[in-house]
Order: sequence, then structure tokens, then C-alpha cells
Amino acid sequence: MKTTTIILLLLTILTNSYGQDGSDIRYFKVQGVDSTLIGQDVHFDFLNRSFGGRTIDTIIINIDNRPIKFVEIRKDDGFNNWFSQQSLQSTNKIDGLTIRISKFKLDSITSTSFQVTIYVDFYGTDNKLLADKSRQIEYSFDKKEITEVLVKSTQR
Repeated sequence: MKTTTIILLLLTILTNSYGQDGSDIRYFKVQGVDSTLIGQDVHFDFLNRSFGGRTIDTIIINIDNRPIKFVEIRKDDGFNNWFSQQSLQSTNKIDGLTIRISKFKLDSITSTSFQVTIYVDFYGTDNKLLADKSRQIEYSFDKKEITEVLVKSTQR
């Protein structure tokens, strides 16, 4: 009886500890990105592979002719990898606002660069989105700055 109780207890614990993971991100090496991905929403992993948040890189992006330093916000851990949880955030406030890049849209590809539309959002001191300031800008990244391309998967 004691053995049966222990076995049932272990099975209950193991059954309840089993969880399901999910992802809506596909990962591509730079050389694997082709014209079939044009028009897709993407994020870039800059400089060093930052999977799981182990290595966080910074990148300078010019917005309104101002060089702004951004840090990667990566929340993909191999179990739960959601496109909407990846972003770039300014390391300093600009005119009292935090700038976040929520995604890029891949517009075109050359042999040396990716042309994208950047989705730029501004957040106030209370960390609330200032939707009236949000906008999109066209930009080009040298492929040498990018380690991996994260593409929002449309499959569920």
C-alpha cells in the first residue's frame, strides 16, 4: 500500500509538472534569407547570437538624424519564443521619452544589406505608449551587423 501511494504521488507530480511550450518565431541565418521573406515582419539579432538573452548586444540606429543606442530585448528561451516579446529599446531617454522598436518589415534584400521599415514607438515616463508619436521609418542595415533573422511565423 505504501509503495502504491508513493508511485501514485510521483505520477501525479510528474504529470502536473509537464507543460507545453510554444513559439511563433522562425530563425534564419543571414545567408538563408531570400526574397520569399520580403514583406514579412522580422527582428534582427545583431552582432552576437543572443538566443535566450545570454548575450545582449547594442546597436546604433539613426532616427531623425540622431544616433540612438538601442539594446536588444530578447525573451526567447527555447521553450516560449514569442515574436511580440522581442524588441529594441533605447538605452537613454530622448527628450524624456523611451524609444522602442517593436518590429521591422523586410522590404528588400541586396547582396550586402537588408532594407526595412522600422516600427518606432515612444513611451512616456509612466511607460505608457504614446500612440500619436509612433511612426514608421525606412532604414538599411548592413548584413555584417546581423547574426540571425527572426521571422514571425504565420503557422500555428
